[in-house]
Amino acid sequence: MQIFSALFVFFITFATTPLNTNAQQGLEFGFSGGGSYYMGDMNLAKHFYHTKLNLGGFAKYHFNGRYDVKIGAFYTSLNAFDEDFNNNFQQLRDRSFETSLIEISAQFEINFLPYEIGDVRQYSYTPYLQSGLALYIANSSQDIINFAIPIGFGFKKNIKPRLVLGVEWAFRRTFSDYLDSLSGEDLDDYDPNYGLPIDEASRHKQLGFRYSKDWYSVALLTLSYTFKIGGLGCPAYYDY
Repeated sequence: MQIFSALFVFFITFATTPLNTNAQQGLEFGFSGGGSYYMGDMNLAKHFYHTKLNLGGFAKYHFNGRYDVKIGAFYTSLNAFDEDFNNNFQQLRDRSFETSLIEISAQFEINFLPYEIGDVRQYSYTPYLQSGLALYIANSSQDIINFAIPIGFGFKKNIKPRLVLGVEWAFRRTFSDYLDSLSGEDLDDYDPNYGLPIDEASRHKQLGFRYSKDWYSVALLTLSYTFKIGGLGCPAYYDY
């Protein structure tokens, strides 16, 4: 995933960049809605394939104008069908999967530009990068509970002194190859000690890519309400 690699490099670069901005701590609570889609053994490269509704909520703590911590959760579903892809391997395999998914995550956000809660003028918007750790529950997956690394980017804008509108697109690289309940054959299962000797049929049996982990991605619109610790200050400064 070239996009994932590029975002990771940018994230590390900004995380290690010295910060010259006044501390302005605050809290933020909001809702998110959008779409989710799966990438893995059945969908190797098609973005926004079978996009499903995603609904969630989040809370952020603003350390200052550049760094935030976000706790979030959402509910969605994922599916894929081999019959949707025109290659002989998938047409012969003819597998499909569908699962609901609940995610809980803790992420760090790094703003590209100085951002201030309540400001609707100079410091009212910024693009940002995000990464962290997520726990997901996929009830119809072979691995029901597992972890993922989220990494993505977004843009947010103060549309009112306390209201923030944002959009983000993020990828989840899971620690499992069984989100779609499909992986390469493990020949250890055919050890003669277990009564399953390896023969020509099992030796060449291949259903997926065993050492390539599954992914899912989310594209979200967010709306949130902010509280600057210590108050917003003079209304004349923040209002149009």
